[in-house]
Amino acid sequence: MERIKIRATRFMSLWARFAQDRSGNVMLLFGLAMIPVLGLAGAAVDYSRATTMRTMLNAAIDSAALMAARDAAKLSDAQLRERVDGWIRASLHGDAANGFSSATVTIDRTGRTINISAKASLTASLTQLIGQNAIQVSSSSQSSWGTNTIELALVLDNTGSMAESGKIEALKTASLDLLKIMKDATSETDQIRISIVPFSTRVILDTSNKDATWLRWDQTQESCSGWGWSYSCTTTKINKTSWQGCVADRDKNYDVQDGDGGGTNASAYPADFCDAYSPSTQAKVMPLTSNWDALTQRINTMTPVGATNVTIGAVWGTATLSPGAPFTEAKPLTTPRLKKFMILLTDGDNTKNRFEGDGSTSNPNVDARTKLACANAQIAGIVVYTVRVMDGNRDLLKACASDAGKYFEVTDAAQLSPIFKQIASEISAVRLTM
Repeated sequence: MERIKIRATRFMSLWARFAQDRSGNVMLLFGLAMIPVLGLAGAAVDYSRATTMRTMLNAAIDSAALMAARDAAKLSDAQLRERVDGWIRASLHGDAANGFSSATVTIDRTGRTINISAKASLTASLTQLIGQNAIQVSSSSQSSWGTNTIELALVLDNTGSMAESGKIEALKTASLDLLKIMKDATSETDQIRISIVPFSTRVILDTSNKDATWLRWDQTQESCSGWGWSYSCTTTKINKTSWQGCVADRDKNYDVQDGDGGGTNASAYPADFCDAYSPSTQAKVMPLTSNWDALTQRINTMTPVGATNVTIGAVWGTATLSPGAPFTEAKPLTTPRLKKFMILLTDGDNTKNRFEGDGSTSNPNVDARTKLACANAQIAGIVVYTVRVMDGNRDLLKACASDAGKYFEVTDAAQLSPIFKQIASEISAVRLTM
């Protein structure tokens, strides 16, 4: 009994001393401080895991989007969504596979696009010590199927200088080669449509447009006869009966813009007299069409006549690619999967427009209008190629091209066909997507 009392007394003494001891506080505080430290270290580890998961999810969704585009035409929406989930799951493993549930798939059959978005949840490790139990990662991708549609304007110098060195015949051959490439590249109705804009100082339209509201009828022409005291001049105003289809530049600054020509006289297109600077024998403008026979026939009617006004060619090329008047064949630029192009070819300097120039001497003021017309075409979403045929303002045509790779220069008319084939191949390749 005495021995038990002694042992009890010793235990109570030890307990009292333990209760009064403060030497372990540092370890206790250290242990508490380690919790956020471990949490932060765990966050770095979990962030790395999440990054790996996101990379894997990105790759899986991109792959699924491409496969969905491949099969979209032959599968229903429900089948596509089921396939997308299956393709994504098959590409994931580890944390990504465990955290993925399903994807959101939006299918636009009109625009022929598929949008896929998905999330995956990563279960946190040590980050749970600071209250973060899971990390969400997400990814999205878009793909499309089918083919692009193409609208192309051939804006071709038909001035008198094109009669030299076999240029007009080479241009016809090159243009026909281009048409063949485009025709062969077409796999759907109206997939590729082309307009032709021959130009000199004016363009010539079909006279069936004479009642169009976007035309104005106030241009005049003076003719003089006699000599000495009998010399006299007569001023004649253009009218629908005598009109041969010539149209001149609009009032500035409409002269460098595309527009419907309605609303004011200044914005309307001036029906004008044809003359030596733009004879009535010049080939007419052809709006966008996929009638390859009609395009071929129009190319073959081109003859080299008149003086040079590149501005009006660029403006009417843009007009054929615009859905508003004066032509309405073009589709809006916002149309899904639509690409617009212009090939602008000339062999000479600007010498005359409606406002100035003598028809034979290079005029820098007309050049300035051309630059603005080209800039507006590009603003309208048109990719502009330019071709200088032996002569002409090199700097102007370089500035008109959408980029340096879309400017071409030939030193011999025989080089035209290979260049047109190259451009045609580039443009027709754009029809392929996915």
